[in-house]
Amino acid sequence: MRILICATSSMPDAIGGSDRVVWQLSRGLAVRGHDVQLVIRRLAPDLPATSIIDGVTIHRYADPWHTFATLYMPSVACAVRALRAAAHDRTPHVVHAHHGISGLAAARAAIGPPMYTFYGPWHQEFLHEVQHRTEMPSLKRWTRRLWAPAKATLARRIERAAVRHARRVVVLSRYSQSQLAEVHAVSGARVSIVPGGVDLQQFVPRLERREARSRLGLAGEGPLLFTVRRLVPRMGLEPLLHALVRLPDARLVIGGSGWLRPRLEASASALGVASRVRFAGRIDDADLPVFYQAADLVVLPSVALEGFGLITLEALACGTPVVATAKSGATDVVGPLEPSWIAPDASPAALATTIAGALSASCAPEVNKRCRIHAEQYSWERMVARHEDLYRELVSARV
Repeated sequence: MRILICATSSMPDAIGGSDRVVWQLSRGLAVRGHDVQLVIRRLAPDLPATSIIDGVTIHRYADPWHTFATLYMPSVACAVRALRAAAHDRTPHVVHAHHGISGLAAARAAIGPPMYTFYGPWHQEFLHEVQHRTEMPSLKRWTRRLWAPAKATLARRIERAAVRHARRVVVLSRYSQSQLAEVHAVSGARVSIVPGGVDLQQFVPRLERREARSRLGLAGEGPLLFTVRRLVPRMGLEPLLHALVRLPDARLVIGGSGWLRPRLEASASALGVASRVRFAGRIDDADLPVFYQAADLVVLPSVALEGFGLITLEALACGTPVVATAKSGATDVVGPLEPSWIAPDASPAALATTIAGALSASCAPEVNKRCRIHAEQYSWERMVARHEDLYRELVSARV
């Protein structure tokens, strides 16, 4: 099949969770013999307009409007032109869009049956950050309040048009499925759950915990907790620091970058846990398995809008237990393995209680093996094969 995938961004140019899904899907389809084109926004001027990586033809288009306040519609027009150019001499059997702007562009380009992956309500993610971000000049904070509601409204309308025009909609979890129905009133047979995946060759338990800690300079007493997130409020890192106060023997490593870091560092000092917290910054993909294997427990303390959480599978594949909060897509993965590892909410008390229980259980010799076996159900190959089935159904329905 000729498959055209479009997104606002993707690996190898960007490193977010949805970027990883887009890329693993694209390259996996190419491995299976499909003609795959990936149309994405050019994130840096030195990136080539066209390149072929792992069998995927990548088309990067310029979008000078992307960062300007409420100017989303010119961005949609840029994406439409890029999609039509990519399909000019290779009409696709399926157009699979990820992210709102690309989704509406795919519908407007009318170059093939559109399919859409919904990761979570775009406008809610934007508003959550606007409401909780105070670390900026007062003038900028004041002016943001003027245009933020209009931007959120437009984002919601764009995403709603994208999902309603799509003939099939994919979500990664039951949590996202419920959000899709609640926010955009889209449900039923048109919606399919296809969970994220994990590279079972990269994320594998090769190291003893002591050796992994030694490599990272994390030798020391007490259980080690690890999380890697965008450092923004909805990821739940502030409640996690408060939970650490209730876990006096535990240490915590926080990976990732974001504007919240100075506030988190100040909170750690004010709470008296700074000596037990290490901010690791952005962690290279090659080093992630070592961090997972160094930890006694990985924590996803999400407060809101966690559609899946790929680090859940990465940690489990390395044999490390995971604690997640109830209102997140990670429960689809963690629940069948061990329900007691799901915190009822993201409060410090609930997190501390659940973490303490999981740490006790993690000492059992069979736990690491159970984690690995469970993760093996979620290979990227299985995820790609499920999408391939959906594409065939879409093409067959069109004939």
